Order: sequence, then C-alpha cells, then structure tokens
Amino acid sequence: MGFDPVKIVNAETLEKVVLTSQIAAFFKRSQDQEKRAAIENVARALAQDMAIQVREALAFELRTCDYLPHDLAARIATDVESVAGPFLSATTVFSDADLAALIPHLEEHAHITLAKRKDIGAAACSALVTFGSEESVGFLVRNHDLKLGEGPLSSVIQRFSDRTPLMDRMSERPDLPIAVVERLISKVSDKFRSLLQAKYELTAEVADSVTRSALASVCWNVIANATPQQVHAYVKDLRTQKRLTMDLVLDMAERGCIAFLESALAFQSGFTLAVVRDMLQIEDMTMFVVLMKKADVSKANAQMILQILKARKTEA
Repeated sequence: MGFDPVKIVNAETLEKVVLTSQIAAFFKRSQDQEKRAAIENVARALAQDMAIQVREALAFELRTCDYLPHDLAARIATDVESVAGPFLSATTVFSDADLAALIPHLEEHAHITLAKRKDIGAAACSALVTFGSEESVGFLVRNHDLKLGEGPLSSVIQRFSDRTPLMDRMSERPDLPIAVVERLISKVSDKFRSLLQAKYELTAEVADSVTRSALASVCWNVIANATPQQVHAYVKDLRTQKRLTMDLVLDMAERGCIAFLESALAFQSGFTLAVVRDMLQIEDMTMFVVLMKKADVSKANAQMILQILKARKTEA
C-alpha cells in the first residue's frame, strides 16, 4: 500500500495493521530524514485510528524502537491499557525526566506497568510515589530490582503511613537506609517490627523509643488545635487501643496540652474531669497526692507533673 497518507486513512483495518510492522522496520533501519518525517506523520495518524486493533499493533511494533518523536510516544503511552501496556513495559524512548513528566498524565494501569519494570530511573520512581495509588506504589515497593533512594521511600511513608500492609511490604526491601528504618519501624505490624529490629540490629529500647516518638508526633498533630472535648474523646480512644502511656501523657503536657493530662488522669483515677481539674490546681497538695495515688502515678512522674503545672502557673 505504501505510505500515502490519504490511502492510509481510507484503508481497511487489516491493511493498517500490516503497515505498522513496515513503519517499525523503517524507524529501526532508515537514516533518510526527509522520508522519516513523512513516516512519522503516518504513525501519528495510526496512533489516533478509530480501530483499537490498529493502535495495539502500532504500539506493539514500536515498543522496541530506539527513537520515536516524543508526541507519538506520549500518545501511545496515554492510550487504553491494551495499547499502552505492551509499549510502556518495553520502550526505552523516554528519558528519566521525560517519563517523570509524563507519569502525572498516565492512567493507573500505566503506573502499575512502570512500577514493575527493572530499569526506570530515580525521577520516574519519585513521580510514581507522588502520583500513583496505593496499588501501584505497592508494586513499586515490591520491585526489589529497582533502587529506591531515601527520598522516594520517605515519601511512601508520608503518604501511606496508615497502610500497614504496604508498610510491611516496604520493610522487606533490601535497600532501606537506617533513617527510613527508624521512621518505618513504628508503622509496621509487630511481626515485621521484630524482623526490622533483627535485620538492622536495633535494640528493643531504640525501637520502642522510635515508636513512642512517632506516636507523640501523631498525637500532637491531632490535638494541637483541638477543643478540650475533642482531646477528651481522643484520649478515650487511645486508652481503648491500649496506647495511652504516662510517657505520652507527660509529652503532651510538656508541649502545652494540659487538657490531655486532665483527661488521662480522669480515666485512670475514675474521678470526673471537673474534679480532676480542681485537684490539679495544686492549691491543696493533699488533693494532688490523692489524685496521683488514685491514678497510680509513680512518685517520679508525679513530680514531673507537678513541675509542669507550676511552670504553667508561673507563665500565666
């Protein structure tokens, strides 16, 4: 049929499919720049053909070409899955920067295809972490053939810190920097937390310290601008989840949230919130001591609470 654009537009689907292999062969061997420009225009027309069989055939044939016009390659990459998938799984025509710029415009199926590759660059990995869904990022995290740096790994934790299965998968990677391990250890399940401790030789004390620090940061983000009623409800939830510790209570009080301290002591002592607030006025030390005993607060921690309350009173 040749490469007459008018004839190509009006050709039968089967003829167009056959033509795609000829176009690919030309791209791979010909150095004729003038003729190449014409062939590129034919390829652009086929990439927009109404028949999906034509676009699928073109994408499949062009997937191994070393060079394609960027607009043509991008057109194929943003097509439906049966067209874009085979092309994106093999093509090398995009630079790392080009692929990173293209990723925000790709569908989820394309993100997954790229996440499974062994050879995409750092910029493309970062773009996948930023724009991909939990599913596609999960494939990226499980792809141990790719080297993921501290930046992309930290971004995964930031975006999906509450997705424990994904955090568990991430803990299995062989290339985790210690800074990432320290952030990750408070996000994984108990099983994978133990594995991380053993693998990176973290003592239980260090692991517990990291976990406490992470929980304190999360708590503060929740309660920093909350009302006393909201704080009380949050403390109740923490207690139900068995995550309410005296270390956490003291941390929140030192940061300035006395409402957190009041609610925690109310739950632990059985006194009402109003009674606890009165007892914490420290005008009557006898009542303060009664509260500490009733809430089963150690002498050392009671002394710290007293110091916090006195400092707050002085500031007021």
